[in-house]
Amino acid sequence: MYLMVFIFLLEVFFALVPKYVGEISAMIGKTLFKITDNEMSVRSEIADLKEEQSGLSVTDDFAKYARLQRRIDKLLSQVKEKGGERKSRVTYLRMVVTVAIYVVHALIMLGLMVSLRSQPLLTFPPSWVSPLTKLVAFPTGIPGALGLGCWLLVSNSVIYRGKMLAGI
Repeated sequence: MYLMVFIFLLEVFFALVPKYVGEISAMIGKTLFKITDNEMSVRSEIADLKEEQSGLSVTDDFAKYARLQRRIDKLLSQVKEKGGERKSRVTYLRMVVTVAIYVVHALIMLGLMVSLRSQPLLTFPPSWVSPLTKLVAFPTGIPGALGLGCWLLVSNSVIYRGKMLAGI
């Protein structure tokens, strides 16, 4: 009975984790892909140049104002380029985390299926499920037994319907 509850909770966990892949990959991305000192210095230089530019009159010091604007634009394009690179790395990381979650889920379920192939999760009189005895007992083959395969189908069906009702 505890094994059934554990497997159900495991399925609930793996049904809800993909919703939080963005947050998980963002946390990992913040630690792996930090803003470099060079990029921080470029950002502070942009702030300094904008402050200097705000002190100039466009009409009186047009040449100096235009030079500062071109320099600001050049530095902004560098910052955007580095930000785009970081964003693409985080997107790739998000894909890797998603695949990793599904692979771990599959490996855990295969491991459980192999280790519990001859052990029923629950046993009841075979007459209760007489037309579907083989299906319900999969993979154990014991008449009247509830196998892991059937329990996974039932669990996932309940989780799917619960998610639909909750709007998740």
